[in-house]
Amino acid sequence: MPLKIVPVLTPFNGGQIDEEKFRNHCKRLLDDHVDMIFVAGTNGMGPSLSFQERAQLAEYCSDIPGKVIFQVGSLNLEESIELAKIAKNKNFYAVAAIPPYYFGGIPDEWIVRYYTEISSITDTFIYNYPKFTGYDVNAKMALEIRRHGGNIIGVKDTVNDIDHMMRYKYLLDDFMVFSGPSTYILYAALNGLDGAVAAAGNYATRMFVEILGDTARFGRINQMVINEIIDIASRYGQWASNYSLVRILRGYDAGNPRPPFYPLDPESEEKLKREVQAVLKRYRK
Repeated sequence: MPLKIVPVLTPFNGGQIDEEKFRNHCKRLLDDHVDMIFVAGTNGMGPSLSFQERAQLAEYCSDIPGKVIFQVGSLNLEESIELAKIAKNKNFYAVAAIPPYYFGGIPDEWIVRYYTEISSITDTFIYNYPKFTGYDVNAKMALEIRRHGGNIIGVKDTVNDIDHMMRYKYLLDDFMVFSGPSTYILYAALNGLDGAVAAAGNYATRMFVEILGDTARFGRINQMVINEIIDIASRYGQWASNYSLVRILRGYDAGNPRPPFYPLDPESEEKLKREVQAVLKRYRK
């Protein structure tokens, strides 16, 4: 059965990571049949976190070792390697790494070396997000990383192209491929991918689990509902709306983002709530 993985939100309170809310959110997701949590990803504000803050998150996950994929990629390879060592020592399932974003024009061979060095520490997933990083670590490059001895075991492919995801399957043996966009959960299930890493799992947890657990029964309608919720949330600011949607749909507080990502004001959150409830009513969810 495809793996159900949530790129868990990082809750903040007064600019600091809220340990209690983070632990509580992770526990509730796993209790509701999520298979793994993906820590310090984009929706967890990962690129904005310091080395010390990511080390904190690793410590907060130490009681669920086999259910954590820990995102270690950064512009500082030494820090990425140190975070990979922390993840290995805590027996996390694996690490993931985004390519070195911001600096354009990095030669492919440097990207290959980057992943080869990180994966020499522990099992590593490529976190491919070309829209934000400027680099497409595609199937051919993944094959090249393996040819250079890289211990890469899979990819979280955040692209709006199912063929792009499938090429990893065509070129690499025993390679786990997870869809990245929340709008592609159903595509992941229908095309035999290994699962999905979906931000919508933070708030539409039951619908996410149902799509991958019983695609024939729940796939189409649940995906349609999630897509509509994402469209609504984007009008209010997706990064902040994700936190508000946990309160709206799951009924508890998973904190707020940290500036420069600002939480929704009470009036906007109430408007978001009414629009989302209208969608659920229309689909009788």
